[in-house]
Amino acid sequence: MSVAMKLRELRWRAAGHYSQFGPEWTSPLAGARGLEIGGPSAVFRGDGMLPVYPQLAELDGVQVPHAHALWHGELEEGAYETGEPGLSGRLWLRDGTGLDHLPSESYDAILSSHVLEHIANPLRALEEWIRVLRPGGAFLIVVPHKEGCADHRRPTTTLEHMIDDLRAGTGEDDMTHADEVLRLHDIARDPPARDPETLRQRVLDNARVRAVHHHVFTLPSALRVLDHVGLRLIRATARWPHDIYVLAERPRPGEAVDNSALLDRGAVAGSPFTTDRA
Repeated sequence: MSVAMKLRELRWRAAGHYSQFGPEWTSPLAGARGLEIGGPSAVFRGDGMLPVYPQLAELDGVQVPHAHALWHGELEEGAYETGEPGLSGRLWLRDGTGLDHLPSESYDAILSSHVLEHIANPLRALEEWIRVLRPGGAFLIVVPHKEGCADHRRPTTTLEHMIDDLRAGTGEDDMTHADEVLRLHDIARDPPARDPETLRQRVLDNARVRAVHHHVFTLPSALRVLDHVGLRLIRATARWPHDIYVLAERPRPGEAVDNSALLDRGAVAGSPFTTDRA
């Protein structure tokens, strides 16, 4: 690590970017029956940065078949093992864009960390995640900020592009962004990619392993997406080294949603990323 990078890390540690989130983030999930898409996630453990697992009464999980092997090893349907004492539930190996096996409004909370960027049709996925969340239920999502990860050379994906994907019924075998990833992905920030040939093979096999980031986010762009699908935004922040955190909820029937306080640049004042403040 260079001296400049070390100094930057020390500065952001002093600013609290590596400390745990407080109860204003975790208490809305107290006693909830949750569903996690794409976990388990270290960030949500009791010793993690956003320790919501200890708040939950139970937690089910959905993980894409085959894709989990890159991060979690081989998994089987059955018990959902998060590593959090006393927390249990069921794991389904299914595609996160289609939760047809789950009833509508059957969960009190939806959790997801570093999943949405891997989905070719994110608005369709979000619609499904919201469908199984009860009105008034908590929606907690973490996505990588482009500036802090291997996507920093790529253009931010527009909401309009994602709307086009939804209208076109884009499938998870979509290769629209393959050339862009191969040209602009920073392998130095993605050790598992190792070298250009390994990256190329991972991109070509993406329909199976789901390693590619189809879409690229900043904090403002992520908030626009979540506002578009009708969530009420409660809290949002970006933290060094590479993450965006958003806590939202599904509105109750007839409830007006006004997200202007966060959408009108209200969430970016403390962001460590220059693209958020541009």
